[in-house]
Amino acid sequence: MTSSATIYEVAAAANVSVRTVSRYLNDPNCVSTKTSALIVGAMQALKYRPSIAARSLKGVKTNLIGVVSDRITTSPDSFELIKGLQLAAKQQGKRLLIAESGGSDEDIPSLIDELIEHRVDALIFATHFHRPIDAALLERADDLRMVLLNCYAPRGEFPAVVPDDEQGAREGLAHLYELKHKRVVVFELYPDMRATQLRHKGYLKAAKDHGAPEPIFVQGSQGGSPDDEFAAIDALVSEVLRVHKPTAMVAGNDKMAARIIQCLHKRQIAVPDQVSVLGFDDHPMLVHATDPPLTSVRLPYLQMGMRAAQLACDPSQTGKVKERCDVQTRASVAGVASGGRR
Repeated sequence: MTSSATIYEVAAAANVSVRTVSRYLNDPNCVSTKTSALIVGAMQALKYRPSIAARSLKGVKTNLIGVVSDRITTSPDSFELIKGLQLAAKQQGKRLLIAESGGSDEDIPSLIDELIEHRVDALIFATHFHRPIDAALLERADDLRMVLLNCYAPRGEFPAVVPDDEQGAREGLAHLYELKHKRVVVFELYPDMRATQLRHKGYLKAAKDHGAPEPIFVQGSQGGSPDDEFAAIDALVSEVLRVHKPTAMVAGNDKMAARIIQCLHKRQIAVPDQVSVLGFDDHPMLVHATDPPLTSVRLPYLQMGMRAAQLACDPSQTGKVKERCDVQTRASVAGVASGGRR
């Protein structure tokens, strides 16, 4: 009979990961003598005895992929990441177990431990926006296959799937240049965001490639919370119109683009006849809700989710995968020659 102690308590007492305890239970020779002594000492102190059933599962595949995320299941902006994961997992005969931290990095190690206890075959760590992560948060995964989704480890410790923000920005602005726009203002997201930095490079590259004037950059995201992030947009649009007289405005995301279109309508400025507006995200709940429908650069969340699940099942694949961000043309962008402001 097993004691009431759990493998989590043993791992905590031995100051090792649950995965390391599990490896020891399956094969005591696969860990160092020092680590073995720590685990044995903790097991004896807690009177822990592993069940025969659990030990008999050595080497048995569960066909489960564990997913740890910050908040992708509760963010309407990233639900297609989940959809992509589910589609690819199903195609490969796998099921998902999802645990969410609610944005708290402190909870990530314990969530990983819980998924390991369920004997997942691989782990995916996903974030709701493109950002670097501290690889130390994931060290408890030990030798389990780990794939990063919409994030990356700066030193490349794990394979990762991310959007190609730089390419998307470059092609989005190129689309405007090809329509003869010369005076373009880019409303950027917060400057410390990785997506902002990559897109900025992409916009400059587009200007260089086309021999066109560089766009004017302004910070569209202000305020300290999602509720007031775009509170200053109205005043900012007024200043941009007065000072720069743009023929096109590029928004950091579709929510910002929708606010910009509202501000232009409020001033009796026709979109796209006087000013074209380009978004970024291709958010399915927003691009058809604006008047006119929004041209936007698509964040390929569905494809990213599918690719991450495929990588989780293929240990031979390493490195960072960048998924293309393509322009989705609708009615909010028009050529200057067809009536845009000059």
